[in-house]
Amino acid sequence: MNDDFLVEGLKEENQSADPLIKDEYKLVSKIRYAVSENCSIFDDSEKELLCNRIIQTIHRYKRRNLIIGISSAAVFLLLVSITTILTVNKESEISVFARNNQSVPLSGNTRLILSGEKEIQINSAESKIAYAVNGKEIQIDSNHVKQVVADDKMVYNTVIVPFGKRTQITLSDNSSVWLNSGSKLIYPARFATEKREVYLEGEAMFEVDHDAKRPFYVLSRDIEVKVLGTVFNLCAYSDENTTKTVLESGAVELRYAGKSILGQSKEKMVPGMMAVYDPTEKTVKQTQVNTKLYTSWREGYFVFERQSLGEILKKISRYYNVSIQLNDQSLADETFTGPLDLRNSATQVLEIIAELINAKVENIDNQIIITRI
Repeated sequence: MNDDFLVEGLKEENQSADPLIKDEYKLVSKIRYAVSENCSIFDDSEKELLCNRIIQTIHRYKRRNLIIGISSAAVFLLLVSITTILTVNKESEISVFARNNQSVPLSGNTRLILSGEKEIQINSAESKIAYAVNGKEIQIDSNHVKQVVADDKMVYNTVIVPFGKRTQITLSDNSSVWLNSGSKLIYPARFATEKREVYLEGEAMFEVDHDAKRPFYVLSRDIEVKVLGTVFNLCAYSDENTTKTVLESGAVELRYAGKSILGQSKEKMVPGMMAVYDPTEKTVKQTQVNTKLYTSWREGYFVFERQSLGEILKKISRYYNVSIQLNDQSLADETFTGPLDLRNSATQVLEIIAELINAKVENIDNQIIITRI
């Protein structure tokens, strides 16, 4: 109303050919006159029109402020999300170390690689390795060795267990790890003050010493397991399509590459459950199981429940480091239920199975061949 151009337009309102513009000018002219003369000259329809115009203006103003507020909040959430994604997906130091030390043959003797790449060969098929609290003193079966562990630097050790052998490790925090055949474990000689992390390739059974202030993390190729005080089995062989976690006692939280916007998903487990992670689908499926089917190898025997011969032979081949061949591939679909004592030889174990499925076992040129009778 203080616009000179508008005032000129009011003077020329009768010259406009557009009736809509005439109505606009008439309304503004009356408002201007009413304000200047301090009087009311509007009829009811004009008052209603004026009221609607004012309400529309208020709504436009509120919408504009709302859009600005939403935009600001969206920008804030985006920044928070980006920060969270960068934090969540930040690769840990032990994962970087594991990635840079991947080329390790799983044959020969069990090997313990200390800081400075010092390597110790362990001849026994069932070995035991135990660390002192300071990480500097290590007992390997009946032998003692030492290593330098600086107070201000993380020192990583690696145990490589070839096919056909196993080892038990007592870590510096008193947690126990049973490494199965064809597995590798990377761990600090002495854990940091804020958390405990190890990295697994293959299969291991963990009995974690409780420490609420320092949660224990087991990292692998596809998943991360967070525990406080727990007994569980993790199977993460590189030639397997899935990663399996079986919880015997306690509680764990799985962290894995899922389908969420943050790139990482979480899922908790309770005892008696098995979680299978599929890296292709990026999903975890939990089912209730008999945990002995997945943890009995620690005590020196396998327990099977309607398991296919193909899967059984895969486990036996890893455990004994032997090559097994089926002359009739239809045998791979035969199922077996019951325990197998692993103190027997591979041939003896397979003969027990062969008797149940009407087959015979032969050892030819260091290869075990199973043939249907």
